[in-house]
Amino acid sequence: MIYAVFFNLLIRNRNYYIMDGINIELTTCCPLRCPQCYCSLESGKHIPLEVAESKILEAANHGVKIANLSGGETLCYPNLYELINFSSQYGILTNVALSGWHFTQAVFNKLTESGIGGIFISLNGSTEEINSLTRDGYDYAIKALELLSKTNFKNVYINWVMHSNNCDDFVNVIEIAEKYNVTNLVVLSFKPDSSHNLKSFPSGKQIIEIANTIKSYRGPVKIMVETCFSQLLAVIKDTVLFGNLNVGPTKGCRAGLYNYNINVDGLYSPCRHLDYNENFGSLDEYLNNSSIIKRITAVEVNKKAPCRECYYKDNCKPCLAVTSKLKGDIFIGHEVCTVWKEQL
Repeated sequence: MIYAVFFNLLIRNRNYYIMDGINIELTTCCPLRCPQCYCSLESGKHIPLEVAESKILEAANHGVKIANLSGGETLCYPNLYELINFSSQYGILTNVALSGWHFTQAVFNKLTESGIGGIFISLNGSTEEINSLTRDGYDYAIKALELLSKTNFKNVYINWVMHSNNCDDFVNVIEIAEKYNVTNLVVLSFKPDSSHNLKSFPSGKQIIEIANTIKSYRGPVKIMVETCFSQLLAVIKDTVLFGNLNVGPTKGCRAGLYNYNINVDGLYSPCRHLDYNENFGSLDEYLNNSSIIKRITAVEVNKKAPCRECYYKDNCKPCLAVTSKLKGDIFIGHEVCTVWKEQL
């Protein structure tokens, strides 16, 4: 409690923050229909290029170094290469998330010529049967990985969203990453889908098993865990000699504190998974005046059950989109997570 109060007082000063990442939703268009999808894909909108460029320029002026470009399907965005090139001119490294749809050698050439930083391919299973439980486009993803493996491009990633129905397949996905010379395998936390459901969130036992697999892996692929999957990180970083290393103000969900989102309408939000879109004239105005940001800075002060009683309560700040979409409010009290049960 003392730590949480001190942290809350400290971060009331916006100068404390170092905004290091921006996500831009380029489009709501997508040819796929993934069961896990959290996007509304009916409108078919693109963010105007001039709006996206203005947000990139604003981010660069605030010292942001990384821009993640997402959709929908990012290859549906007609000005993708122009935006990547514009970003690189202002010192911002861009990463692009792809399903593999329409990914060709020509597309790869244009991405690299534009200055792309990293290419993330979405894959949730080593077979079409497992992948299709949560994602569409298995063949697209595999063909994209095959193409990328034949290039000298070093920043190839697999985005693997952990569900209760694909945990046993994780070692096989690692083998696919090794086979196609993937640089990094990124483990992502399942967020509520477009209907605000979270039906296949992994059990506490499964999270611990995946943590042990990651800790024992000694292969060539770097296995990464996104910061908002704080439960998994807390288990991984729980050491015998040094205690739990998943600590400090940067642990867990970084939404609105170190990262922020721009949607297709040019509106600000803390994260693409937090549907609190606000219209401000500048990033400074947003960070200093947003009511949502103010609420986010206070979430660690009054944790709710089961997080309040969890063994990892001081080492975990889980994804805020879960309580936001399932309960209609922002607070720490991840009722779907059962890691706490494994510590009873």
